[in-house]
Amino acid sequence: MLQLSDGNHGTLTAKSTVRNLGIQLDSGLSFDDQARICVKTCYYQLRRIKQIRRYVDQDCLRSLAHAFITSRLDYCNSLYAHCNVFTRQRLQRVQNGAVRLVLNAPPRAPSLPLLQQLHWLPIESRVSYKLCSLMYSVTHGLAPTYLTDLCEQCSNTRLRSASRGDYILPRSRLRCVDSSFSISAPTAWNNLPAHIRSCTSLSQFF
Repeated sequence: MLQLSDGNHGTLTAKSTVRNLGIQLDSGLSFDDQARICVKTCYYQLRRIKQIRRYVDQDCLRSLAHAFITSRLDYCNSLYAHCNVFTRQRLQRVQNGAVRLVLNAPPRAPSLPLLQQLHWLPIESRVSYKLCSLMYSVTHGLAPTYLTDLCEQCSNTRLRSASRGDYILPRSRLRCVDSSFSISAPTAWNNLPAHIRSCTSLSQFF
């Protein structure tokens, strides 16, 4: 029970999800609700694009898919790091539907060759790409302090990881903590080959 300044009383009710910057944050930080809403919106946009497919060429379809589908799948997609397999599969099915729509492929056509044809990374690879891009900025002092403060490079010269430029991975036993930037981003960076991490410019890294 909450007493207000005018003497009246009110009740505060806890919500299982809240929205911040367009992202649905659930109590367990699983981001299942966020993925569900994203999938629902993308399928709605796919149906709308399909209605005009006969009137536009493939380049236009590709631009529409980027504007209405890929942009939503990529928005804050680093939050999907270490999410459950079912969530990633739902997002991947949306991307598969988009690539089949652009290329006018049959519903049961294998999606991987179609993605390669359009040079689209699958969902899981897009998440890793986003994390590694942010870590490149962190490593080269291009990222804001609220990101650089979350990452610490290994400084123990006796360890091989220090010579490779690896980052320290905080210990965690919770899935929601594993999805945090301080763990998921350094993990993705440490898994990159040395010749990619040694790129001298951001454009070369991309």
